[in-house]
Amino acid sequence: MKHFFTSLFLLAGLALNAQTIQRCATHDVYLHNAAQYPAYGEAVQNTYQAISNWVANNGGQKSGGVYQIPVVVHVVYLTPDQDLPDSLIYSQIAVLNEDYRRMNADTINTRAEFLPVAADAEIEFYLATTDPDGNPTNGITRTAGTPSFGTYTPFDDNVKFDSLGGKNAWPTNKYLNIWVCDLVFGFGILGYAYPPIGNVPNWNIGDAPADPGKQGVVIHYPVFGRNNPLAVSPLDIVNRGRTVTHEVGHFLGLRHIWGDGDCSMDDGIADTPPAASDAQQICDWTKNTCTESPGPELPDNIENYMDYAADSCMNMFTQGQVNAMRYVLEDFRQELVGLPVSLQSTSVVAGLIGLFPNPAKDYIQITTLSADVEITQPITIVDVHGRTCLTSVSKSVDISSLSEGMYWARIKTNRGEVIRKFIKI
Repeated sequence: MKHFFTSLFLLAGLALNAQTIQRCATHDVYLHNAAQYPAYGEAVQNTYQAISNWVANNGGQKSGGVYQIPVVVHVVYLTPDQDLPDSLIYSQIAVLNEDYRRMNADTINTRAEFLPVAADAEIEFYLATTDPDGNPTNGITRTAGTPSFGTYTPFDDNVKFDSLGGKNAWPTNKYLNIWVCDLVFGFGILGYAYPPIGNVPNWNIGDAPADPGKQGVVIHYPVFGRNNPLAVSPLDIVNRGRTVTHEVGHFLGLRHIWGDGDCSMDDGIADTPPAASDAQQICDWTKNTCTESPGPELPDNIENYMDYAADSCMNMFTQGQVNAMRYVLEDFRQELVGLPVSLQSTSVVAGLIGLFPNPAKDYIQITTLSADVEITQPITIVDVHGRTCLTSVSKSVDISSLSEGMYWARIKTNRGEVIRKFIKI
């Protein structure tokens, strides 16, 4: 009970400081946990330093290629309207893929100063097709929640456990778990995430922050998905799904671009200019709170997903942030990445089937690179949800009817099935 009232006190403080929208409680949750468990705080800071050091010492990405991350969305609802439809969940996955591949339509709004560093993260997301027991799944769970005190709080993490009226995580080293719930009575906190951590010395089994079941992202239900009809004023300025983009950035090791402090603080990424404060959900393109020394002098990068501008202003990650997230996937969250099980090529002739152009607008051409290989079945095109979009008996596949985004071509041959991923533009 004492911990509950402590949590309410902290939440009330956030609400007072937030005015209307607090946006993200990731740093506040870190401070809360670090105060209780100093080893946890030290471990998180060591992780951030390792990320910063690697990015500073390596000019390019650690390795090439696109990483795919399986996602499970846990919808934990208290009222029927909080039990969000599949369509909103599909739209949120689409937003993540657009934002992390820099395929979002509003890239045209990136200011000239930041175009040289705006980058495609080459990270993609798909709803899991296999559950932890190996059974087929749509990557969505639905739970009628029963929190002890009527809502879910970031400081208690009660949405993440069956025993606390929430939903247990799927193995967090295998899936990106996203919980969608009523977060703290609408105090203005829209989401939070746990950053990656390395080995933590002298850890007591059962210490809350160390529990691997807490790794993941939590989102307030009205701001999950694109154009969620529940995002009424004042949440209508954060209704494009960018809260999830932001929190997944934290999950992948990024900090707020103002370093959660003044101009003397930093996010550890050289190509995000320093800032003394967040953008406060305002699209103020003149905001310039810190002086760069040495130059060049840059305004605050309010269009960065790791700031707090309105969703309509957000449109980019920098190359340094991309390098940081890929480093995290390769060193801290290695088991998370890989092709969907249902889309893995097991054929020994995978290298003998070509697909071009890629990205493609109207047509893709499937080619066989050996006389010994023949296409034996219609070519099937599936989307990020594993749904069949179209089939073709021709090697020249008309994709003009597809929406922009990521797809896979499933190609059956006389020597096995081959999978080729492509981007529709």
